[in-house]
Amino acid sequence: MTNRQWRKNGPILSTENKRGYFDIPYGTESEAQKLDIWLPEKGDGPFPVILSIHGGGFVACDKRQKDMIDPMLEGLNRGYAVVSINYRLIGEVIFPEPVKDVKMAIRFIKKNAAKFHLVPNRIVTWGGSAGGYMALMTAVFENETLFDNEKDPNIDIPADVSAVVAWYPISDFSRLDYDLQVNSILRDNGLYEVVDRSDEYEDVAFPISKRNEFPYHTEDNVVAKFVGGPVNQLTKQVERANPISYIHKDMPKALLQHGSGDDILPMQQSIDFTLKVNGLLGKDHATVEIFPNAIHSSVMFETKENIERIFAFIDSELASVQK
Repeated sequence: MTNRQWRKNGPILSTENKRGYFDIPYGTESEAQKLDIWLPEKGDGPFPVILSIHGGGFVACDKRQKDMIDPMLEGLNRGYAVVSINYRLIGEVIFPEPVKDVKMAIRFIKKNAAKFHLVPNRIVTWGGSAGGYMALMTAVFENETLFDNEKDPNIDIPADVSAVVAWYPISDFSRLDYDLQVNSILRDNGLYEVVDRSDEYEDVAFPISKRNEFPYHTEDNVVAKFVGGPVNQLTKQVERANPISYIHKDMPKALLQHGSGDDILPMQQSIDFTLKVNGLLGKDHATVEIFPNAIHSSVMFETKENIERIFAFIDSELASVQK
């Protein structure tokens, strides 16, 4: 058994006796186009919003997946509403349709904010892995018609957000294999060892291999299925799918966190995005924090200390937004 800690997939949360609105359709094309609105137990609102976007490699998981939404639900104790969304997955659609769903959901939230006791212009997106990718897209897709759904009745409503938190996201599909190979060479030559532990967790997740087993240039991997083919053959399509392609001067501030031991999505994905943002918009518009030795979806991201760090960022960014 390895001592590398991967967050285990948890159960689906029950909404019984919970305050909020659940399984609300934001679109009409698919059963996947639904969201949950979790409200704080106290107060009438309106509440600022944390928009939780689940991961799962674009192929799996759910808006109520316990271990994916638990960190965000801490917001309920801090006066935030938490809106968790499902979006269409591989097998039903390919890019850009899942991104269109996220944009449509944001517009739905804003359109119906008063009905659901929400503040429409104080929305922070937060997700990990594929959800981290979607979170980065929310930072940059406001002016991109590629991600508009023509059937969206709220298409004229802005889809901008106030801030973004992205855990171990993808920012550039074309560099995944290269960056993973670089990191593998560094590890093989002893520059660092992956030892991933948190004292807050007693149980250890299932073993993870020492080497990356997720080559992204093949035809049958999840990235190829998401973008529509091998990433080394679809240059234009991949560029259209990259959050890093859409960085612009009006994007919100972003906090990116990544593990140096991530052998699924390499840490360079967060580093490169941050450097490009700050090169265009100035120092500290985006912040990247690298967790030494943490692997993909590590429990290290969910320590009490780090959750406090994230909410300090969220509180700070929303404090500057006029209600």
